[in-house]
Amino acid sequence: MISVALPAFLLTALSALGAMTLAAEHGAVADIQVSFEQRGDGALRIIYDLKKRRRDLIFGELEAGHRERRWKIETPGFKLLRLKDGDRIHRTDGEKFDQVVVVALPDLIRIPKNYQPIARYGEGGVMVYTGHFWPMTERGGRVNTTFSFAPVEGAKVVAFGERADSLDDWRSPMAHPAFVYMGPLAPAETAEVMAVVDPAAPDWIAAEFHELTPRIFAHLSGIFDFSLETKPNLFLAAPLGNDDGRLSYSGDALPAQFQITLEGGAWREQSDKALGIFRRSTIHEAVHLWQAAARPSTEVVAEWIHEGAADAIAAETLVALGLWSAEEYQAAFDGARAECARELKDGPLATAGERRRYRALYACGQVIAVAVSWAEEDTASGFWKAFIAGAKDRDGYTDDDFYDLVAERTGDKEFVAALRYFVRTPLADPDREVGRLLAATGSPLARPLAPSSAR
Repeated sequence: MISVALPAFLLTALSALGAMTLAAEHGAVADIQVSFEQRGDGALRIIYDLKKRRRDLIFGELEAGHRERRWKIETPGFKLLRLKDGDRIHRTDGEKFDQVVVVALPDLIRIPKNYQPIARYGEGGVMVYTGHFWPMTERGGRVNTTFSFAPVEGAKVVAFGERADSLDDWRSPMAHPAFVYMGPLAPAETAEVMAVVDPAAPDWIAAEFHELTPRIFAHLSGIFDFSLETKPNLFLAAPLGNDDGRLSYSGDALPAQFQITLEGGAWREQSDKALGIFRRSTIHEAVHLWQAAARPSTEVVAEWIHEGAADAIAAETLVALGLWSAEEYQAAFDGARAECARELKDGPLATAGERRRYRALYACGQVIAVAVSWAEEDTASGFWKAFIAGAKDRDGYTDDDFYDLVAERTGDKEFVAALRYFVRTPLADPDREVGRLLAATGSPLARPLAPSSAR
């Protein structure tokens, strides 16, 4: 049997797309310099140099006790304090300090709905997510910080369009946490992306990616009416392992970057199932690159807004590119309807993330994105074209901005009220309420779900 681990996509309530507040203007002299030194065992030696002495280094929340398990403070006289809302490093005597050195190791334990701080990337390589090493302010913003990267001998560092022996006092061009690769792999540059591809990835995967990417980017540029300002990075890892029955795809997206990890021996040979998962999931991640132009104003914006839309737009894209038939599109939507109903049996969509019902964010978000498109007689892509434009004008968006645009484009207050009810209310009969939401669109497409699909 093949087990399919579809979208863990790990975009955290937009730590993914950008609800990150910098504590100083991008380009100002850094208050903290963080230096990563790669070691041969996959570990990183990390040096924190502080411009002004502090009593604490504050870090954001990271589940699974990751820092406690995988960080070791090399500097004597310091300890890591694990808190409910994050972690702190301070001296045991309570005095201020201006430097501390930490050794951090990769972890095989996946952190739910979040980025891996360090991931092994092919032989001799690692990928770092800077966000988990970036100190925070007491108010939850990010301290003005620069990063330096020193790979092991014979390796290079890759970030966005750069590949160098080292990076010093570096900041992401997106003023945002970023993925950075250190290792021996040379990126392959196309007109669309700068790609670092694990040589363990099967040949058919690399070929499919290079054939598919230009078509995806051309289509998305057309429907959103703009091209990406920065050529994005793709990082593709393939720790396939020996489980021939496993077919797992996980992905992460950041502004101008996306990362794919393929696990399971079933990827070694091309199959209809593997090809379908790879195409749909890769398009989903690519959609996030365009969605990143509309960044949330806060870190509490509902994830279903962007995750569900990415699934809905990916489905539209598959049809537009001739990779799905109308019947396949309908079957996928029926599947999302059924999954959404299942995921809401224990509580409302509004609290799904807190309850770790992450699939609700995708399936119910897709149902909502499609329902909105029916109510306004447009496409999910058309709604997001307008949503991105509005968010750019406002320099961000909130949940209320989403509902306001739905109201503006549909002119239907009753539908917006039904949508708000569906999101916030514990539903006694989720199957029935999904149907009611779709019926509220007034669209003839809101037909009952076939019993065979609902099981």
